[in-house]
Amino acid sequence: MSRYPLADLDQLPDDLRAKILEVQEKAGFVPNVFLGLARRPAEWRAFFAYHDALMDPESVG
Repeated sequence: MSRYPLADLDQLPDDLRAKILEVQEKAGFVPNVFLGLARRPAEWRAFFAYHDALMDPESVG
């Protein structure tokens, strides 16, 4: 089984790095799926926009 390479946190755009560090602070770790998706910033942003819409109680309506 091959491994999917993970993004280097220091090489990421500022917005991705800030969100990942926020997740790390809350959870105590960074899920590998976030670093895997971060290799494709547009897809990562779309994923988190959807994630945030689902998780934000203000968006329920």
